[in-house]
Amino acid sequence: MNGQVGTTNGIVVAYDGSASSQLALEWAAETARQQGKHLTLVHNVNLAATPAFPAMDLSEIEPSLEHAAKAIVDEGAVRAGATLDASQVTTQYWLGSPAAQLVEMSKDAALVVVGSRGRGRILAGLLGSTSYAVAAHAHCPVVVVRGPEGKTPDDVPMPPRPGRGHDVVVGIDDSDAAMRAVDAAVEVAEREGAVLHIVRVAHSPSMEAWTYVETAKGGTEETHAIRDNAEQSVLRAAERVRALHPKVIVTTEVLYGDPGQSLADLGATAGMIVVGSRGHGGFTGMLLGSVSHRAIHDAACPVMVVR
Repeated sequence: MNGQVGTTNGIVVAYDGSASSQLALEWAAETARQQGKHLTLVHNVNLAATPAFPAMDLSEIEPSLEHAAKAIVDEGAVRAGATLDASQVTTQYWLGSPAAQLVEMSKDAALVVVGSRGRGRILAGLLGSTSYAVAAHAHCPVVVVRGPEGKTPDDVPMPPRPGRGHDVVVGIDDSDAAMRAVDAAVEVAEREGAVLHIVRVAHSPSMEAWTYVETAKGGTEETHAIRDNAEQSVLRAAERVRALHPKVIVTTEVLYGDPGQSLADLGATAGMIVVGSRGHGGFTGMLLGSVSHRAIHDAACPVMVVR
């Protein structure tokens, strides 16, 4: 099933009419307006979630599915029309996997925006959701806008955008993905006039033991080395950004604790958190690295994931 044709290198937003997707649509439409980009609104009818008898002929239910899908994207287009001119918005609806279609569309997109449900879900159960799968496999940056479960956007204000008082926070380690995240983050900060806040979380395999020796014995050779490496890495990243983007205000910080949760906590005041899809904190079998996974799950602000 298909609707209108979108525009290459524009912004793609997933929309299903839920509260989280409405917030994602509002965020994507405002971003498209600011950047002068086209917005393609996409809805997928996931047959895996469609009740059907084993012997049912799909041709019997496709017309009703198509009618429902068209109604959803038309309603979304009306919402987007509050921010964008009608000529800047196109719609598409498909029969199949939402994640697979969004990943395919990401090949020609500048940005993909998806919603994510609020807290309260079992963490492992979120691994297969559309937002996590798209963030893990998309060919362009993905912004996840987390919405509240069971509420409408009218009940919860739109999260603040990057700008004065709302930094762009980027989490780094020594991975290539982290450096790509810094490059993406500084573009957002420069465009929005926001401070770029570069953060490294110094982490030891045994944080409880580290906390004890740091407070009781002034630290050990190992903990000092971890801390010094973290401090040097944020300074190197800041120097690189300042050399290439002298107009951007850059701040740095070294935190201690769980990397993903430490970054997510900064989302309480940030305009955006930017992370690499996989750094040194992931483990085999995860769609995303553990840091990006935790940031998406817990951060109050939009999270951009960069491969």
